[in-house]
Amino acid sequence: MKKSILIIGLMAILCSCRVSFQKTRVSTVRNNVCKALRGKVVLYAVFVDSEGTHPWTEYDINSTKDSISKAINWIELQAKNNAIPLNVEFKNYSKNERVPVKSKYKYETLSKTMFHYRDLSKGIELVDNWSDQVSRLVARGLPKDKSSVILTQNKLSDRERLIARLRDMYKTDNVALMFFTNNYYENEMSVVLHSASNDQTEYGIVSEKRPSVIAHEFLHLFGAIDLYISPFDRNRSQQRKKDKIMKLLPNEIMAFAHKDIDSLNISDLTKYLIGWENKLSEESKRMIASKRQKFLEY
Repeated sequence: MKKSILIIGLMAILCSCRVSFQKTRVSTVRNNVCKALRGKVVLYAVFVDSEGTHPWTEYDINSTKDSISKAINWIELQAKNNAIPLNVEFKNYSKNERVPVKSKYKYETLSKTMFHYRDLSKGIELVDNWSDQVSRLVARGLPKDKSSVILTQNKLSDRERLIARLRDMYKTDNVALMFFTNNYYENEMSVVLHSASNDQTEYGIVSEKRPSVIAHEFLHLFGAIDLYISPFDRNRSQQRKKDKIMKLLPNEIMAFAHKDIDSLNISDLTKYLIGWENKLSEESKRMIASKRQKFLEY
């Protein structure tokens, strides 16, 4: 299994359960910009060239777009089969027919930047700075906001303000911002950051073009968590729990993103996390929590 799949487990660390007096709330659920995966959703892709990655070719871009479309079609089919109204629109940034944005990672690649320091939060801050730099470049190429009812100019200085502009442009609250780098043939990671945050907007970075990986990351943005054993699951108890989940859910996309997407599905557990189920089933609850815990119903 590629490192790019394994290290997506970073989200399992960033996602935590917050406990109130009576109920437990999974901190990624119905949180941040990408809340419940339903209604009109925009997947906004930004193709980025960096010195530490392969340059985008026309073929690479077109084949990645095909994979994004396949991932979207698969997700919409899963929604239809579960009677969930969902329309995912695929948009990508381009200016004057030039698609890739050029921006360097601090330390050559995503993984080298993320793990440059022992303190992971420092690496995440560097990646956040990279995402803000790319967002500023994208913002410069967007049509200016000519709304007559807006008196205060939206200064497009980071990804938060970029997402705010995209929400205005596409008339939807749910904008999934995903940066794509061309490292399909390398042992590189993909990741989603801040889906459990209350003060930073979430975004994803995808380093390859398999539809299953793209769909996996997209679902992270809407609250899904990793259900496989990652290098970050160092606790024996957590490893045993993940091993049991993988046996119980052999075709779950959040557990087996390396498989062909047409062989995968979305489990009841993930349906709850992405807002397709209002209540966590007893079977799903036993997979991630103790018998005494009770989860919020929505």
